[in-house]
Amino acid sequence: MTPTRLDNVWDALRQAAGPDLKLTFSPGFPLTGAPDPGLTDEAVAHAAQADVALLFLGLPEESETEGRDRTDIELPRCQVELLRSVAAVCRKVAVVLANGAVVSVADWQDDAQAVLEAWLGGQAGGAALADLLYGACSPSGKLTESIPLRLQDVPSYLYFPGQDRHTVHGEGRYVGYRHYDTLDLPVAYPFGHGLSYTTFSYSDLEVEQTGDNSWTVRTTVTNTGPRHGEEVVQLYVAFDEPHPTRPRHELRGFAKLALEPGASARAEFRLVGRDLAWYSTQRGGWRIDPGTFTVEVGASSRDIRLRAELSTLGEGIADELTAASSLGEWLDHPVGGKLLRDRLTAHPGAVKLDDVDPHVLSAVSQIPLGKFVGPILGLTSETVTALTAAAQKETA
Repeated sequence: MTPTRLDNVWDALRQAAGPDLKLTFSPGFPLTGAPDPGLTDEAVAHAAQADVALLFLGLPEESETEGRDRTDIELPRCQVELLRSVAAVCRKVAVVLANGAVVSVADWQDDAQAVLEAWLGGQAGGAALADLLYGACSPSGKLTESIPLRLQDVPSYLYFPGQDRHTVHGEGRYVGYRHYDTLDLPVAYPFGHGLSYTTFSYSDLEVEQTGDNSWTVRTTVTNTGPRHGEEVVQLYVAFDEPHPTRPRHELRGFAKLALEPGASARAEFRLVGRDLAWYSTQRGGWRIDPGTFTVEVGASSRDIRLRAELSTLGEGIADELTAASSLGEWLDHPVGGKLLRDRLTAHPGAVKLDDVDPHVLSAVSQIPLGKFVGPILGLTSETVTALTAAAQKETA
């Protein structure tokens, strides 16, 4: 593809600088990633005379190819060493990153006062960066992936690249922020994070039920800072479980609002049953379980500003019970649970479930009901068959 326009940030910065701003440039390091002490010394000397040092760091070309996999997420060592040398002689250092995939910032970000993640900006990226660095525009982007502290924290680390020509996607549904947030693992920057030259407040969360498993969510966002800016408001649906069976929360919508200083606007989202559903291999389709869930509105997956607890009746479909269904499935079933408890109450010799230690009950809850034939629950094969038939008849 032939670019129709090709900017570079140095020319764009000089063009926008004006006559009163003096700029100097030093390469600092070769693009091969190999160290060059002469280039480092020149860059440090310029930085020592500067009010602000801009360091443009990123991945070398061989790390950007799709032809092979990266073995780490670190910046080249010579770039990190250059940053530390510059930070030692200049009080204000800003790092601008150019990278097609995430890089770790944990080991060096404290040496900079600001980090601007530019990714791969394309043919007009130079002019765009000049607008952001000089403040003609306020940054308004948000991270579309979490930035981990290290490669070993990535959910696929133990599964990729696999062996014997097989790779197991062992992280399952817990990809990206779903993994980090469910386990409450520390990250450098969370999914959805992004700063700007202004600030925003959130208020007046309103949730209106508009039908069965249908809600409209509204919130007010106010620009509380001195500059025009744009905020990406994010909507998550969260589930509080003692042991996670699904991601703790998941993004279900976002809206970008452009606001002048002091101005407010309403962000509006619609939630439907599909936003609450999970895929059941037993049913071979999506299902919505009855119960409570939480609507979260915030500026990132870890900057939740407002919450509201809601409940759903589910979709009104109960699973079919059999003798192979577990004791827990029977007890939790809206029909089978009552039938089984009534049967146990009516049998004088059966163990009373309310008297059983909760830990013991939890331990046996995965055992099929048919395995409890005997004196403990007072069940016979005929009783289990009758309970199964009654449950299936009332569920149908």
